[in-house]
Amino acid sequence: MFPMSSTSRSSAANNRKDPPRKKNKQTPSPVTREPTSIDSLPNDLLLNCFARVSRMYYPALSRVSKRFRSIVTSPEIYNTRSLLNRTEKCLYLCLRFPFDNNTYWFTLYQNPNQTVSDKVFLQIPSPQYPLTLSSNLVAVGSNIYRIGGTVGDDSCPLGFDREPSSKVSILDCRSHTWRDGPRMRLNRRSSTTSVVDGKIYVTGGTEDTDNPSHWIEVFDPKIQSWGTVTNPHIVKVWEEVCYRRAVKSIGHDGKLYLSGDKYVVYDPDEGKWNSVEEHWLIGYAIGSSNCVVDNILFYWDQGVFKWYDSKVSSWKQLKGLEGLPDDFSQREYCKLVDLGGKMAVLWDKWEYSGVCMIFCAEISLEKRDGDEIWGKVEWFDTVLEVGASCSLKSADALSASV
Repeated sequence: MFPMSSTSRSSAANNRKDPPRKKNKQTPSPVTREPTSIDSLPNDLLLNCFARVSRMYYPALSRVSKRFRSIVTSPEIYNTRSLLNRTEKCLYLCLRFPFDNNTYWFTLYQNPNQTVSDKVFLQIPSPQYPLTLSSNLVAVGSNIYRIGGTVGDDSCPLGFDREPSSKVSILDCRSHTWRDGPRMRLNRRSSTTSVVDGKIYVTGGTEDTDNPSHWIEVFDPKIQSWGTVTNPHIVKVWEEVCYRRAVKSIGHDGKLYLSGDKYVVYDPDEGKWNSVEEHWLIGYAIGSSNCVVDNILFYWDQGVFKWYDSKVSSWKQLKGLEGLPDDFSQREYCKLVDLGGKMAVLWDKWEYSGVCMIFCAEISLEKRDGDEIWGKVEWFDTVLEVGASCSLKSADALSASV
């Protein structure tokens, strides 16, 4: 084979075609999506979300925007909470001060200001009604009822020359608005009020001593109507317990317990009055700081928490409770409130600076070994600071379902 000339080689090189080059595929740039803001969600979805959040956080949510505030303050959110079974017990406090004709109302929230205390009592509207002294407060469902008391000249703050009243005021704990309720049949002051199976029993406080059948009235919130408690033994009960106005009561285990000169118990299902024999020790809690949690009666006695074991008719000590302050047992007085399976404990402490500090603890309860109940302190903190003239002895603490 003869060698190729340089001219031939050049021509061949020019005629040779290079293989086609692969084109680089350009990687498509990712689509940038703006993060979805919760504020862009429709109202019905936000409503469903907020209804699942504890109401303690609603003040913080209301600060986010006007739209959030309108949702958490709407009546619809509480209807949704009920449908979703998210109803919870919320703690309320009513304070009174010496020589002050007003009452001051607070409810416990998560602190929206994120200061030292995680939880705090925030003030809510007080009733714009004529002053009523010596009234009673009870909660049924989402309402708090202020019942009876005395009315008269506001220039007489100690209550002299004031007349008993049949007035009933109702605080709607969903909207924090007040309205008038159906009046009692009789005027009453310094009566005692308890709730039994969702009905309100008001005992004593009437000057109508000629008719014992008027001694007790019962209010049914479902039909918004007052009635009387009567049976053949009502006269005897009235004479034995207390024909005067001073009487105390407790609603427990579907029965009404009364304490006066003697202890008696009324069973609404049977419509009968009986003397308290087997469970006479329940009388220890009447007039003391007490509450009923999951149908178990608790009370506080000289620094010790006790619960009533109805199976053996005996008071037993609540065990556990590690985490309360060391000086708690030295407190002169405290308030116990049912928080839907848990117990709230309120107490106060005076500082040399002229401030009364109100503390709150939340205690979870657990049954052990069948005949023991243990308490665990979930948290405790200072929840309110007021003037030193204030005292929890003259205050009311209770819970409502919202």
